[in-house]
Amino acid sequence: MATRFQNTSKTAQSKLLWAVSFFLPALFFQSSLFAFVSPLPFFIATLKNRTWLALIAILTNSALLFAIDRDPGVLPFPIWFWLSIGITFPLFIRRFKRVPSAFAASYFISITILLTGAFFLSSAKQMNLVDFTKSEISGSIDHLLTIKDHPINKWIEEQGRTELIHNLMVELPAGIMIALIICYWFNLLLAFRTIPGFLSRAFWGSYKNPDWLVWPTLICAFLYIYTEHAPYYIGMNGLKVLLVFYGFQGLSVVTYLLNQKQIYGLLRPLIYGFIIFIASPFAFALGFFDLWFDFRRKFGQS
Repeated sequence: MATRFQNTSKTAQSKLLWAVSFFLPALFFQSSLFAFVSPLPFFIATLKNRTWLALIAILTNSALLFAIDRDPGVLPFPIWFWLSIGITFPLFIRRFKRVPSAFAASYFISITILLTGAFFLSSAKQMNLVDFTKSEISGSIDHLLTIKDHPINKWIEEQGRTELIHNLMVELPAGIMIALIICYWFNLLLAFRTIPGFLSRAFWGSYKNPDWLVWPTLICAFLYIYTEHAPYYIGMNGLKVLLVFYGFQGLSVVTYLLNQKQIYGLLRPLIYGFIIFIASPFAFALGFFDLWFDFRRKFGQS
């Protein structure tokens, strides 16, 4: 009797998930707060070998976005975002059986598509990629200026419009890449919490960057410290992106230690929150030096 009730409950939850996946992601994407989790229903459907259902849901959500904004120009970005995290990522997880390999393949394809799309859009306007990006940023600033009491007014007063656009241009590459990485990670975490049997607690304490990652880190550090102009900006943006991966490895070391000490409950999220929001340099350093010292092996021995 209890088993039958559990099966009925799981079936009802599954049907509810499929139902909301046809409209909820579009509503999430419209909100700045929940946009980053909007690919989750597609991720779960694809992971459960229902890719066709996820693709149909992406079409219905795209239609809903168009019905809300009446502007086809708003569709490319959410479609790219949903296909990247909601389709290619779980497809590669099913194929490779390894999350890091699946992420690397999906992320590479996502960035390639994004750059290709930006190149074609700039070519259509007969502009180079830099001028096109600057034009888009300027247009976004003009739009934000129409919003009353938006912080953009204060930023322009403090920095000037030209300097603000320049600073945004400099920070944009790393900002986009880091935001996308975090969205991948957060949707994977939610899928772990949502899908029974998907990943294990040990997975989050076993992540380790490949040893060769130290070489692009050193190259970016050299460009950042000893060069100017374009190489300097490449090194700066590269270092910021690489630090995120070291941060993940640092958090993985902390997770391993918490698992070893069997620390669960409320204390664990408090520790994570403190590290992420206050002591993030500690996580970066821990992940970087873990490449050489292998702290988890030392913790295991002790």
